[in-house]
Amino acid sequence: MRARLGIALFSVVLIATGCDGGGQAGPGDLLGRSPAASPTSTETLVISLVATTSGEGAWKGDSAFRGADLAVHQLNRDRRENEAVIELVTLDDAGDPRQATELVASQAATGRTLGVVYAGPPEGLPPAEQALAQAGIPALLCFGDLYGARLLSEHIFQVSPSYIWEARRLVRYLLEDRRYRTVGALTSDSFSGQVARRALTETLAGERRRLAGAELVPEDGELDPALEALRRRKVESIVVEGSPPLARAVIDRLAELGHGYRGTPAARIASAAKPRAARRNAQAWRPQVVGFDGILSVLPEGQQWPAGTVAADTYARGAHYLPVPSFESFRKAYVNWWEAEPLEWERRAYEAVMMIGWAARQGAKQGDLALTLESLREERFGGLNVTFGPDDHTSVDETSVGLWVIPRRGAAPESRELPPEFPWVPLGRGFSIDGEDTDIHSDDWKFFFPGSPRPEGPAPKLRRSLFGVTSPRSDPVH
Repeated sequence: MRARLGIALFSVVLIATGCDGGGQAGPGDLLGRSPAASPTSTETLVISLVATTSGEGAWKGDSAFRGADLAVHQLNRDRRENEAVIELVTLDDAGDPRQATELVASQAATGRTLGVVYAGPPEGLPPAEQALAQAGIPALLCFGDLYGARLLSEHIFQVSPSYIWEARRLVRYLLEDRRYRTVGALTSDSFSGQVARRALTETLAGERRRLAGAELVPEDGELDPALEALRRRKVESIVVEGSPPLARAVIDRLAELGHGYRGTPAARIASAAKPRAARRNAQAWRPQVVGFDGILSVLPEGQQWPAGTVAADTYARGAHYLPVPSFESFRKAYVNWWEAEPLEWERRAYEAVMMIGWAARQGAKQGDLALTLESLREERFGGLNVTFGPDDHTSVDETSVGLWVIPRRGAAPESRELPPEFPWVPLGRGFSIDGEDTDIHSDDWKFFFPGSPRPEGPAPKLRRSLFGVTSPRSDPVH
């Protein structure tokens, strides 16, 4: 199988770096914009998207399709004369890990597949390693954390941030910035929920702390028992892992019960300065909600979340508006293709496809595209720098992970210009180890800070940032 794929790869050269197109027009420009479960021609090569596009997890598949479809279109626009057209084949795993494994294996066995973009249940990908190895192709995970589960392998890569890195940012914020003493967790009863809980528990243990309460969301989605258990534990903050609908349900239910967050002083119980304040706050119970990257989503029309709601992700999550050239290039291409802004996680699947295209352009090493992908160094495909290696199959660097927040009125200069359904902005202190100096990549300083700071100089102070919430730790809301 590897030999057949190698021959195909040497017959096609893919230019995967420009987002504005340019190359010749042709059959590839007529493909896309609607999912296809099989190729339209025997002459094309394939990039497969195995994703949850139906049921409760459809938010992942929908977002991944839009990003992957654009990227395949981009690869076809940039191909040279007489090079093969690439088609995107989209298959629905319906949220079933076993079905997902079978779909990945079936796509790997075709001999035409260059790689798999995966947006299904994370636990369904590791069992497909053998099939991927036999075909000599990579699969790239867009949602969830196989790195944190220690399940990445020779042909499996990850383009989503690890829950380990997200937990470190969240815990540092809750303990050092907000100075809470009781932290609770509300997670899905799933593989991803298990990985997130472990990351949070281990990170707290490293700070000699423990979860004050940890609750699972039952299958029926009834939140009241879990919330009541966390209230009895007097948690000052709830760390949420799960789907965007789950996060919305938690925020809405807390508000309905009169427990909506109003600021850190009102959330304090164990960390309150005086016993009287602790008793009063415990009775009212207004915990701050923070979460893993799944809660950093578009809000339904007319819905508002409390200022101070926090979520972890890289600063590339702002690719829909931040002025970093790689973001702008992706954004322009996306708007031209879909006539909409990329507010969800489209960029992840877009980058995954472009990485596969980059590897195909290089040609397969020893008949294996995964080995080629391991040679990728410091490239950008619409997001941040990507580097892989034999012992590093994650495209997200830990230092690029930080915190995003719902700002209060006037707290972020860009707030008025943002789409009302996606008001999230960077929380400056969440992208800093010391709370004062930025951790973002030095190549991007000039886009965030006035005066074009030199990359070889000291890191700029967060208070000078042109974007996001730049208040100090004394901020009572953020």
